[in-house]
Amino acid sequence: MPSLAQKVIPLLLVILLFVSGCVAPGLEPVQTQPNAPTATSSPAVSPDAFSSQLRQSVESADFDGMRGLMDDSLFVIAFWPGNSLPPMPADDAIGQLRNLHMTGGPIRFPEADAPLAEMLGNQDPFHIFQSDVSVVDVLFSQGWGPQGLGEAMLFVAQRPDGSFWWYSIIIAPNGFPRVM
Repeated sequence: MPSLAQKVIPLLLVILLFVSGCVAPGLEPVQTQPNAPTATSSPAVSPDAFSSQLRQSVESADFDGMRGLMDDSLFVIAFWPGNSLPPMPADDAIGQLRNLHMTGGPIRFPEADAPLAEMLGNQDPFHIFQSDVSVVDVLFSQGWGPQGLGEAMLFVAQRPDGSFWWYSIIIAPNGFPRVM
């Protein structure tokens, strides 16, 4: 005669298989795009071309496009003056941008010649991060935060192999200071 365990285990396995295929109401499974371009799979030929892709993705709130321009390593979201979140995986950074920082939009890139060093308290924006990151372009933008009153700098870095990625963002919730 089979033991209780021999009778119950197969029944539990069937129940487990059935339940694992269910999705709770209100929850949607995370969809991934295996063929989405990434910075490592389709490097831009110049920092200007990469920055143009980044600008277009941000302006159009194309979060998949933005994610494709990030690296699979950690992304840095910092706030001016001086606060920074711990470096986070790119997918988490996209969630933060979507849900917290790009809610008041639209995001615009109005000043190609913005006084970036002045806005950062006379710090060189190309050397503000760790020394092993080679920042090659900084994009100034406006329209960030819940009311769209914030400004941000987006930092494009270059890898040793010559490809580019969106490394970081510094957000000034009330705008960067300007010396008049």
